[in-house]
Order: sequence, then C-alpha cells, then structure tokens
Amino acid sequence: MTNQKPTALRRNQSDARRIARAAYPHPGCCICDNQHVELAHLDHDPLNNDPDNLAWLCPTDHHRFDRGLIPLDGLKSFRAHQQRVKGKKTTLYMKDAGSKAAASRAALGIGSEIARKAHATRKRNKQIAP
Repeated sequence: MTNQKPTALRRNQSDARRIARAAYPHPGCCICDNQHVELAHLDHDPLNNDPDNLAWLCPTDHHRFDRGLIPLDGLKSFRAHQQRVKGKKTTLYMKDAGSKAAASRAALGIGSEIARKAHATRKRNKQIAP
C-alpha cells in the first residue's frame, strides 16, 4: 500500500503555475517587481488553483504575506496594478514633488528662506544638467 494522496486531492503545482501564467502573464513579484518569484496561494490552500487565489511573489514578500504583514486587499491591488502596467517599472512617488511644494510655498508667501534657496538651487541645477 502506498502513502500517496488520491489524485483528486493531490497538490498540483504545475497546474497552478500554468493557470497563474495565463492569468498574470507579466513576470515579477507583484509587490517589489523582483524577477525571482514563487507562486503564492493567497488562501493558503495549495489545492485551490483559482486565478484570484494565485499571485507571483518573491521569497521575501511571500514570507511577509504568509506572516500577515501584507494585507490581502493590498496584495490584490498590487497584483492588478502590475498587470495593468504590463510589468513595466513605475515609480511610487510624485515627480519633482519637492520643487513643486517649494514653489507653492513661495507663491503663497509661506515657508522659510532656506526652502526658497533650495528651490532656486534645484532649478538652477536642472538647467545646468545635460
């Protein structure tokens, strides 16, 4: 007699990977975009290969998710965003936020002289840069 589980109840990682590749074709961790990824089952049930239950995560983020440090809703948002931008790297910050904030403060007449000098220096450096 063998100790194998019945075929219907056995974990099938190759099926899970095939389903995940079809549902989420753009590679990389959906949190940090690392290209070394593992397949995570979001409900922690390796038999549930529903596409909504799968996500590509790097080992670090997989561990963080399993420990409850990354919320499920947040992970699904990141996964949707990664597929929407087709795996392209995007920035999570506003371009020129510091200089825009300094300009707003200067226009309103608020802020310190140091902030105005910093804004002027950044503006001057931007014009000098090739």
